[in-house]
Amino acid sequence: MKNENINLVKAAFHAQFKTAMESCGVSTEYYFRRVNLPVEVNDPEVMLPLKPFYHLINIVAIDENMPGFGCFVAQTTPWHKVLSLGPLIENCGNLKELLDKFCEIASSQSSHVKFSLVDEGSHFDFCYTDTPVYKGDIQMELYRITSMIQLVQLATGAQWSPGTIRLIIPETAAVPSCSLLTKSKIRFSQAHTAFSIPAVVLQLPVRMEISASKTKRGKYRATINTDLAAAIRQIINTYALAKNISIEEVASIADMSVRSLQRRLRENGLKFNDLMNRAKFAHARDKLQDTQVPIKEIAASLGYSDPAHFTRAFRRWSGLSPNEFRKNL
Repeated sequence: MKNENINLVKAAFHAQFKTAMESCGVSTEYYFRRVNLPVEVNDPEVMLPLKPFYHLINIVAIDENMPGFGCFVAQTTPWHKVLSLGPLIENCGNLKELLDKFCEIASSQSSHVKFSLVDEGSHFDFCYTDTPVYKGDIQMELYRITSMIQLVQLATGAQWSPGTIRLIIPETAAVPSCSLLTKSKIRFSQAHTAFSIPAVVLQLPVRMEISASKTKRGKYRATINTDLAAAIRQIINTYALAKNISIEEVASIADMSVRSLQRRLRENGLKFNDLMNRAKFAHARDKLQDTQVPIKEIAASLGYSDPAHFTRAFRRWSGLSPNEFRKNL
């Protein structure tokens, strides 16, 4: 039986994976479509389902014979350059302030992450302490530990490496493919992903530059709301605007069976078609605010080849035609 939890992640991480794949000549369109992720995402703050990224990172590593692909993704676009995350940590004065802030806001980027910075006296342990989505997932573990080390290197410089790295995964031959990890002693099959940082190192100033032209202030919230209704709305809002996405496609994207999705919707007093219509109405309403955008173009953006069909649908949603709605603005 498929796991019925629907975990979400900021779409900014889609760009991180896309950049890595493009830089090594891998077809982004082929692999994104293969795991039910959109090929293009324009807004880094919208939400995408998390599990397809786990499938993506493993499929690319295997198919393209890149055992260190997880490390490669992290090194191509470090976390502080991810558009939804970087602006939230860019003004930290020293390393401890940065890591404390990161641990606080990490759950605003993905619904399935928990990091901590634990004071052990002479040193601090920087840990990933949540239960992995898939136990023994080598590529996501390599991605995670590489990203954690790179955060520390914002203060220490690229020459720094932990003395010992603790990994959740069992021993694997993929680690030597990651140059960033080869300087450290590796302990496998540990309770948490973690490494130690000398207390004195945490007082070092952080050197981090984010291009002003690329910076977008993230919409920070304590955690991502992943109750069923919110998660399904997020998926529909992201995927459904250019096509009439089916419940089968949404179930696949959410990594659920159709029967489980239907049951969960009923338990929450929801209907799939109602959620679809609400998402389309919200999109149409926003687009109609700009009177320079032709109604035909708005209809097409919602998957209506005939504007008359869009007009009838909009009247059902609002009681007004699109033209009447605009006149009342």
